[in-house]
Amino acid sequence: MIEVCELSKHHGHLHVLRGINLTVRQGEVAAVIGPSGGGKSTLLRCINGLEKFQAGSVRVGELSLKAGGTKSEQLRALRQRIGMVFQQFHLFPHLTVLENVLSGPLWAQGRTRAEAEPEALTLLERVGMRDKANVRPEQLSGGQQQRVAIARALAVHPEAILFDEPTSALDPRMAGEVLGVMSDLAKAGQTMIVVTHAMSFARRVAHTVHVMHEGTVAESGPPEQIFGAARTEVTRQFLHEAMRH
Repeated sequence: MIEVCELSKHHGHLHVLRGINLTVRQGEVAAVIGPSGGGKSTLLRCINGLEKFQAGSVRVGELSLKAGGTKSEQLRALRQRIGMVFQQFHLFPHLTVLENVLSGPLWAQGRTRAEAEPEALTLLERVGMRDKANVRPEQLSGGQQQRVAIARALAVHPEAILFDEPTSALDPRMAGEVLGVMSDLAKAGQTMIVVTHAMSFARRVAHTVHVMHEGTVAESGPPEQIFGAARTEVTRQFLHEAMRH
């Protein structure tokens, strides 16, 4: 479904990604963990075409991103197949909750409001936000805004959703609400790549855990291997620190 091959990315002299190889199958939940500054968010942004890369390739289904940049029409096609949920929500402040969820179907896909609105309301119901359909984002808590952002990502029927530390700006109760929605998506077979510091989520929900360190994948495997019998010192040291907090 998603295949990253020898992906390398530079910011000036800084080598942010160093030959990343990673495959995510349809219906798989892949958790990406590791120390800050390891390239996790940059990897997601390269997969979604938000950042160019200097070497390697990204394939989503039959669509490919090549080093140096991709044509805009191909990027549009890619983003209709991959949703993205950011750390800071990025809802449109001047639109209601319902209008935010409708933005992709109406603007990007050219669907009619009559067709898209019932589906958008169903999605809001799914994330527990149906009763807030007509309010603006400023009237919502952070956890509520993030749940709306997830509904908005789902509204374009993505084949996969990329989550970039979706709970790191939230307090523990709000984070729990959002992780609950994500767990439900996983049970329903939604393909996801989740960059997260929520170790319990990675351990409980992910099929595969990838540990990134200094722009490389230090180790990949099922949660029971990563958390119970890590093979690299990098992973052991990271998990030791993570479990202390």
